[in-house]
Amino acid sequence: MQLDLAAQWPQILDYVDRAMKANMHVAVGTVSPDGEPTVTPIGSLVLNSDPSGLFLERFPRRLGANAEQNKNCCILVENTSLWGMLRTFRRHGHIGLKLYGQFGERRPATAAEIARVNARLPFHTAKMARMLLGEAPQVRDVAITRAEAIGFKLDRAAGTITAM
Repeated sequence: MQLDLAAQWPQILDYVDRAMKANMHVAVGTVSPDGEPTVTPIGSLVLNSDPSGLFLERFPRRLGANAEQNKNCCILVENTSLWGMLRTFRRHGHIGLKLYGQFGERRPATAAEIARVNARLPFHTAKMARMLLGEAPQVRDVAITRAEAIGFKLDRAAGTITAM
């Protein structure tokens, strides 16, 4: 189910924030230069007030190489805690989001961006931040171009479940 990105961005931000707190990562799908799909867990995604965001690019080597040859990506966001899934389904009729977008270039992180990534990390200590961020933190921007809700319709009478 396609979402209105401009109108629903505040709700998308709220959902992504809750999902990141529950799961501590999102799954970023890319395509390799050989045409092979791959998924990379990213725990440092932070979204902006407009449909864009960034993530730390220190450990995901394959994702960076894929982003250089194909800028398209898909970010799967799910709050897999039982209460998170039930709450989202009850309020919005879906159980997750797919955010489609395009990568920007890899670049040095600013001090403000490092602070935002640090705030996202669950075990924030100076030592942990240095270990995760390294000496010269690099980030990659992502522009979100569309969003889809992942949902299903349950028909109890017919005993069927249909994807939406």
